Amino acid sequence: MHDRPRTRCTIAAIPAHLQTIHPGRLRFDPTKENSTGILQILEPTSKTAVGLPHRLPDAADRGPHLSADDQRWQLALRIAVSRSLGRSQLLSDFLLYIVERSIQGRRGEITEQQIGVAVFGRAEDYNSNDDNIVRSYARKLRKRIDDYYASEGREETLRLEIPRGGYTPIFVEHVSPSEITPEPSLALEPLEEEAADELRQEPRFARPAEVVPAPALHPKRSFTPGMFFALLLGILLGVGAMLLKQSHLFVSRAEATSHTLWAELFNGDHDTFIVPSDAGLVIMQRLVDRPVPLANYVNGTYRTRLKADDLPNADEILKLGSRRYTNVVDLDLTAHLAQLREVVPERMLLRYARDLRMDDLRTGNAILIGSDESDPWIQLFSPQLQLSFEYEPNSDRPSGFVNSSPRPGERALYTTNGQEDRTFGIIAYRPNLTGTGHVLIVAGLNTAGTQAAAAFLLDPSTMMPTLQRAKLADGTLQPFELLVSAGNVATNASTPHLVLERIGLPAAH
Repeated sequence: MHDRPRTRCTIAAIPAHLQTIHPGRLRFDPTKENSTGILQILEPTSKTAVGLPHRLPDAADRGPHLSADDQRWQLALRIAVSRSLGRSQLLSDFLLYIVERSIQGRRGEITEQQIGVAVFGRAEDYNSNDDNIVRSYARKLRKRIDDYYASEGREETLRLEIPRGGYTPIFVEHVSPSEITPEPSLALEPLEEEAADELRQEPRFARPAEVVPAPALHPKRSFTPGMFFALLLGILLGVGAMLLKQSHLFVSRAEATSHTLWAELFNGDHDTFIVPSDAGLVIMQRLVDRPVPLANYVNGTYRTRLKADDLPNADEILKLGSRRYTNVVDLDLTAHLAQLREVVPERMLLRYARDLRMDDLRTGNAILIGSDESDPWIQLFSPQLQLSFEYEPNSDRPSGFVNSSPRPGERALYTTNGQEDRTFGIIAYRPNLTGTGHVLIVAGLNTAGTQAAAAFLLDPSTMMPTLQRAKLADGTLQPFELLVSAGNVATNASTPHLVLERIGLPAAH
């Protein structure tokens, strides 16, 4: 943990000597008193707690070659605070880190390993082959820089690019099309008058042509422009209808209803994080009979505590907590989600549960797959859920979904205890942590339960009644929860059916 105080860098926190040039451009005024010429940005550390801001090194830690007057550094600052980067502190940190090192000639530090440690708070010895967070964010950063030049930065004369295959930025002077002088067009020289007269004259020795009466034929029909355009329109309509049919734009009513849900979860305004379960965490918890709270999971102390307790085979158990395991059901659901026509590819990110950050659930959309036991991030939304998962390590007490407000005919606990041939799963649609996006939870009591919930979710006909009831007058969806049940045959779910439904957030107690 850093001893230095942490401050969050926002646009409002930029010093007064950063003056506006035009929308999307900022510059330093080095003549102002006490101007350091350096904007301090937050950077994560290897021990950063969940939800704490990040920072890059202070001015005293920077190299001697970074000048506030450097056009490359000014450009990087403009992009970092632009709307195109959104509110992602990590993207801003990433950009400023690689630009700073490049300007200072410290390109040896612009590696995936170094960026993972300095920007994303990874341990010094982390394995970048297993953890692809730097590559994932690099793709996002390239896309956001392109967005900047297409909107706020379209008048920029200096372009910043991050070539694929590396992370070292390059700067290219750009000339706008309006500044390019077109080449003069070549005009045909007019014919000399004498040559024109000759062309108009008949050949000197030509004989008048004999007029031969034509045989009686059918009247010749002229091809008018109207007929041509009618034919062309018919061809275009036929081709268009064929393409529409092939592209599945003729959708059923159920598919159109499901579109409302997927369009809210996948859009160009937010990143959407798909988070499969941590299967290794489940096995580890079963071996030690100890649930893992979210805070301990994110900061990694659940592994150090296990080592300190000196449990038998602790080293082997710790391997389960450090490696990345998931199950085929979660991957199958992820593959189906990626094929939805509403998906914005550059905005959909697959994130392992251990790599997710609190900031992702504040500013983006998320689809959390699993249960509290396999995906501790679901614990953040338990207060909003009327159906919450309760894990009991003691086999004498059943684990299951607790129904906080049972209605007539409903149970207070839905469990597989004594009914191993049945399973349950939930589908919960909730606001993200700041109410600016959405979170979809797809969870089961076991793998078969998650499979049942996923099958129900992906079937537009089964989801349509709930989505119609949850739809508001303005076309948006209000929160909802579903409990589904299915047969469990050798950890495979049969056809799921709806057990209970809740529309809206639970009443405050």
